Amino acid sequence: MKYLMRLILIIFMLFQGQVFAKSFDVLVLPVDLMTKKQNYYGFDDVSEIVADDVIANFGNTSYVNSINLYDVRAKLAMNQSLNSKLGQALVKYKTSGYIDYDVLKDVSKEFKCNSILLINTYAISNKNGIKRSVWDVYDLLNACKVDYPFYITTNVVLLDNVNDIVMWSNTYSKSMLGDGKMVSIKNYIDADKYFESIKMYSSDIISKDISQNVILRFFPKTIRPVDNKLDIKESGEMLRFEKNIPVNPKQENQNFNNDSNNKDFYGEMILGI
Repeated sequence: MKYLMRLILIIFMLFQGQVFAKSFDVLVLPVDLMTKKQNYYGFDDVSEIVADDVIANFGNTSYVNSINLYDVRAKLAMNQSLNSKLGQALVKYKTSGYIDYDVLKDVSKEFKCNSILLINTYAISNKNGIKRSVWDVYDLLNACKVDYPFYITTNVVLLDNVNDIVMWSNTYSKSMLGDGKMVSIKNYIDADKYFESIKMYSSDIISKDISQNVILRFFPKTIRPVDNKLDIKESGEMLRFEKNIPVNPKQENQNFNNDSNNKDFYGEMILGI
């Protein structure tokens, strides 16, 4: 009996840190949360695709809790005043990058969380710098056979709504031409191929990096950084991490991004959850 009690005590001491580990509530808000699908094929907006994947990644851990977008919309629908204010705040962030901390603080109180993750995905070219919908640009590339490159760009910001500060932010960029060929969409099957490519890009690459970096901000010792002095970006990336991406979209004909070596920049990559 004495040895059994000792064994139980040892097991308790080993696992009590994990059993009683605190989890954090993070509200994930894509900028297109309030908008209806306006593209011809009715595809989801890319910011929503990324947000769904990030929320799913959080759900596979015990570190971060985040409710799904359907429940977010349902709860906001019961508070039309806050729903309207948040819609305006998301449009401001989408078009100008302005963060309305007052509105987001009210949203945090409504959802009983202290942190909000904003996700904004758009298409942009290095020719004029105008932000457009990803699906609108695919239509443009297909109709006009434009040969200068556009890039799918995703901006993410993790906010501490108690202190009104940015805990972490990053930008990801990927060429929309991919294999270097002009976009050709003759039917729904062709369009669906681009849709599936974007979903793969979200699920296999940037959503993993986003969710892992958010967890790292709350639990700095969760993941062990690996010393790697190669390909240090000018975006403030101070640590490099091991990465294991099962499938990558084709990435050729790359002429523009955040990297001086002209490689698509996906942000900080860290160990899988």
